[in-house]
Amino acid sequence: MIVKTDAVVLRTMKYRESSRIATLYTRDSGKMSVIAKGIREHASRFGGSLDVLAYVSVVVYRKEHRDLQLLTRCDMKKPFRHLSEEIDRMAAALAAIELLDAVTHAAEENAPLFTLLVETLDAIDSAARNVVSPLLFFELHLLAALGYRPNVAACFRCGAPLEADDAGPARYALNSGSGGLYCDGCAPEGAAAETVSAGTLRSLQHLQGLGAPHDAARVALSPRIREEVSWTLRRLLQCHVEGLRPSKSEAVFAALAQS
Repeated sequence: MIVKTDAVVLRTMKYRESSRIATLYTRDSGKMSVIAKGIREHASRFGGSLDVLAYVSVVVYRKEHRDLQLLTRCDMKKPFRHLSEEIDRMAAALAAIELLDAVTHAAEENAPLFTLLVETLDAIDSAARNVVSPLLFFELHLLAALGYRPNVAACFRCGAPLEADDAGPARYALNSGSGGLYCDGCAPEGAAAETVSAGTLRSLQHLQGLGAPHDAARVALSPRIREEVSWTLRRLLQCHVEGLRPSKSEAVFAALAQS
């Protein structure tokens, strides 16, 4: 069966002298492993576009029950020209694709998640500043796409609205297993180990209410709030995705969050 679809290149590896194996996240077929035979010998057929983070249009010869599909054509769909120019853009973009690779399974179609990924990479690429904020938007909405949308609007126990203002508590207890937060009156004893600040709660509420990653690129967060928002989202993801490990870019991203 011939499959024509858009894709983002998640990772690649050399295979023998002239071929390459790549993992793609596609619009129509979810995650897919492909082999590009003779890519160095037939560069024009692949458009020189089979690189990590590339947003491409591909033609794949797909056979059921085969783990590795044959890539017959790969053309650049839209270049993200700035991702490789700055370390913070590159780290944020790599963190997004590594996280998506870790939480998705082969052949599980999810067109909205594909759109979220592409828009996130585009927002990171084009943002004048605040390049980490689209990544945080991505992680927050990735949780929702997986069925674990955090409830940052109301208390997990009593349902009272969480008002992150000067009149409320300085920190809110987090139930990472449920993705909920407690108001000051409902916080369980011994919950001090997992808490978020009022500023972080405000940021989570704001990011959750935005419509697209490009909107998040206009959200400026202090280094401390960026770091705490990132920790909170990764903690929630770790609770819901079995075996999720820190990504290769996470150390770089953590350093950027503190800068």
